[in-house]
Amino acid sequence: MSFMIKRILYATDLGPHGPKVFRCAISIAEKYGASIHVLHVIDEPSILRNNIAERYISDSVLGGYRESTLEEAVVEIKRRLHQFSQSALESEETSYAHVSEINVMPGRPGRVILAEAERIDADCIVLGSRRYSGMSDVIIGSVARKVTLKATRPVFLFPI
Repeated sequence: MSFMIKRILYATDLGPHGPKVFRCAISIAEKYGASIHVLHVIDEPSILRNNIAERYISDSVLGGYRESTLEEAVVEIKRRLHQFSQSALESEETSYAHVSEINVMPGRPGRVILAEAERIDADCIVLGSRRYSGMSDVIIGSVARKVTLKATRPVFLFPI
């Protein structure tokens, strides 16, 4: 029985190391002729998530602000991810790898990544992982940790 990869979920935090991790996803996709589904999760700032802002701003104003700001951010991030992914694919001179979908969603990153992997029936998840050192151990970043602990499919972690 051979292992096949047809759908890759590439999750990005839009950090400076994202292009390097995306090239790794492209390499995997090229080898298997897989499609790449790009995902960025907008983690709402705690000042808006908690009731702190509601002390100073009415619910209707705050709700409208949240919605309009989120919509604007989603459109702009999608546009930039589209440009970035097309440019990266062209520079890698791929024959088979392609981006089939770009999603920008609000929520808790670990949860949203796992839900999207289920939704698209991803064969694997590709993401970068920050390294934090403790006393004598190296611990992976919190989002990567949650994803690897709860994923029901292979996860490729690339150190950033």
